[in-house]
Amino acid sequence: MINIDRFDSRILRALQRDARLTLGALAEAVSLSPSQCSRRIARLEKEGIIEGHALRLNPEALGLKVTAFIFLSVDKGRMAAPREAVAELLARDEVIDCHTVTGSHDFILRVVVADLAELSRFLSTTISPMAGIRDIATQVAMDTLKVNGPLRVTP
Repeated sequence: MINIDRFDSRILRALQRDARLTLGALAEAVSLSPSQCSRRIARLEKEGIIEGHALRLNPEALGLKVTAFIFLSVDKGRMAAPREAVAELLARDEVIDCHTVTGSHDFILRVVVADLAELSRFLSTTISPMAGIRDIATQVAMDTLKVNGPLRVTP
């Protein structure tokens, strides 16, 4: 783990809330000079704490109204290389997140699509025909209460 101090922690919390803060606004918020903030941000990026800056889109505004969680079990022989087991899914725009998990399934996918018909097509034409899939379970989100919340940052 990389050591961060209270100023780094303040910078990370502020940037998680608003990554578009100017250096001046950030400096004022964390009680440092803009040049100190810039150096710290560069160091946090170099050390891999800050992975990038991303734009968040509103799925509903783009006509993507259904979020589903798809649980997959695969033949255990394919688990020697889990990324390869789901490689074709990782390239699909519908798949927002993919995790290996403990429990009765091997993977959980978060999928965002326009409607239930599109979800059904995705399941039947993309996931079901995949080699090595043993079991598929799907849960559809009724409402989204929080997405991409900030990570806890402590010095």
